[in-house]
Amino acid sequence: MFFLLTALQILAIAMVQSQDDENKIIGGYPCLQHSQPWQAALLAGITRRFLCGGAVLSDQWVITAAHCSRLILRVALGKHNLKKHEATQQVLRVVQQVPYPQYNSRTHDNDLMLLRLERPARLGRAVKPITVAQNCSSPHTPCRVSGWGTTSSPIARYPNALQCVNISITPDQQCQKAYSGAITAGMVCAGVPQGGKDSCQGDSGGPLVCRGKLQGLVSWGMERCAKAGYPGVYTNLCKYYNWIQRTMRNT
Repeated sequence: MFFLLTALQILAIAMVQSQDDENKIIGGYPCLQHSQPWQAALLAGITRRFLCGGAVLSDQWVITAAHCSRLILRVALGKHNLKKHEATQQVLRVVQQVPYPQYNSRTHDNDLMLLRLERPARLGRAVKPITVAQNCSSPHTPCRVSGWGTTSSPIARYPNALQCVNISITPDQQCQKAYSGAITAGMVCAGVPQGGKDSCQGDSGGPLVCRGKLQGLVSWGMERCAKAGYPGVYTNLCKYYNWIQRTMRNT
């Protein structure tokens, strides 16, 4: 996850730093293999280092966070364990990166990017597209987020197997209260009120799925993940539905 902290938020971290952290993606569990067949892993550079998550929208398009852009990107599909070669895996080169035109790297507003693959992916049991939500989710809607990000914070431990965590949409008032002045219409918060469950570093760009639709992408949050009162912040994809469809159709 990419983190943007104001002076007030840094002060807030200092005030809660002494509280115990519920480390245990955080508070999640290993996903059932290929239960999230839209999940993608972004690999950066010549070394193909794991960078971010993403979601399959069609056989030729993957969506991720704009802050995951790098000069050389590949996308691994059909993966469960990142450290093993799997019969279901496909690794495809990204030939075009299309960030949202008004993406702001300072505030992380409009944090989404479409990736066009070098050739169509083979779709099947392990690789399936997911539909982007046209309607925004109401507060408390149950959702699931998945990724290979750290399972503990602030000390990072990265899992081999894809992790899932069940959270829900945070009411806008609580989201605004947690991150005063930093939340725009292009963002939505999700978590659990008591903390202990959250996306974290390495989950960026990964899918927030609510009622079978792609509702959001992991974008940013507190440096110390899963703190009570500080839900994760996601790109609110319902606000970008038309741009996503138009870009995939015309690019």
